[in-house]
Amino acid sequence: MFHAGHKTFLKQVLNRAEKVVLGITSDLYVKSFKDGNKIEPFEFRKSAVEKFLDSIGAKDKVQIMSIDDIYGPLLTNVFNFQAVAVTSQTESMAVDINQKRKKKNLPKLEVVLLPLKTAEGGEIISATRIRNGEINRDGRLYLNPKWQNKKLILPENLRSVLQRPWGKILNEVPEEIIGAKTVAIGDITVQRFNKKNVGQFLSIVDFLVQRQIRFHTLTELGLTDKHVQKAKNPHGTLTPELFQAVKKAFKTTGEKIILVEGEEDLAVLPVLLIAPLEFLIFYGQPNEGLVKIEVTEENKEKTYQLVEGFDKSEEA
Repeated sequence: MFHAGHKTFLKQVLNRAEKVVLGITSDLYVKSFKDGNKIEPFEFRKSAVEKFLDSIGAKDKVQIMSIDDIYGPLLTNVFNFQAVAVTSQTESMAVDINQKRKKKNLPKLEVVLLPLKTAEGGEIISATRIRNGEINRDGRLYLNPKWQNKKLILPENLRSVLQRPWGKILNEVPEEIIGAKTVAIGDITVQRFNKKNVGQFLSIVDFLVQRQIRFHTLTELGLTDKHVQKAKNPHGTLTPELFQAVKKAFKTTGEKIILVEGEEDLAVLPVLLIAPLEFLIFYGQPNEGLVKIEVTEENKEKTYQLVEGFDKSEEA
C-alpha cells in the first residue's frame, strides 16, 4: 500500500542520487511472506509509484524493477551501483547484500540510512497499520485522540446522512461470511446472526428495538454473559466509554459483546473507525432490512469526516 512513508523515503533518495533503481516486490515474492490476497497487485503498485514520481518531476530519474527476493539486481554489476538506501527496518539486509557482493568480487556499497516517517501519535507509517485500520495512507489516525475525552453530539444537519443506509441492503443473513471478521450491531441483527451460528467477532446491543425496551437478558439474544463490556452512550451521542469499549474489543481475540447503557444507534461509527480493513459490519435499517458495510479506506475516511462534524462537549 503506497503511503506517505514511501513517498518521503523516495524523496530523500532522489535528493542524494543522480539515478535510482527502485525494486518493487513481485506478486510471487509478496505471497512468500504475506497473505497475497490482501496485497495490491504488482502493476497497481507500480502505477501508483509512477504517478507519484511523475507528480514530482522525477520519473525519468528512476528505473523500476520487479524483484523476487531482497537482492534484486544488487548482486550483479549491471548498473554499477554505488549505494543502497535503507531504513532501520532494512539495514540488516544491506549488510547481508554487501557480504554477498564481497564473495562475488563486487565493490562494497555505501549504505545510506534514512529515517522512517512517523504517523500522528508518533509510531511509524506502515502498510500493516493501514490494513489494521489504525491510520490512513498519510499517517493520520482514524480515531482522533481529541474525541476520546469529549462527548460527541450528532448535530441536526447530519441526522439525514445517518438515516440513509450506508451499505447494501439484504433481506437475509448471508450464508458465506467469516465470523471472525464480522460485527453485528443491534439486538435483532445480533439475534438473527446467532440463530444462524455466524460466530461474529463483536456484538453490540442495548436491549432496545426502535427505542423501545424489547429484551431484558443477553440469553434472549443468543448471547452469554462472558466477555461483556458495558458502555454508557445516550441517544444521538458518541461517548469516550463507547470508543474505549470498541477499541478494547479489537485488541483481543475471540467473540466479544458490548452492552450499551443508553442506545447503540451510532455504534457503527466507532466500529468503522477502529476495525481493520476487510471487516464486515451489519446493522438493521428500520422497515428496509439488513445493511452490510465493508470496512474500506473510503468508508473509514467518510466516517472520520462525519464524526469531525459532530458537536463536542467536555466529558464530565
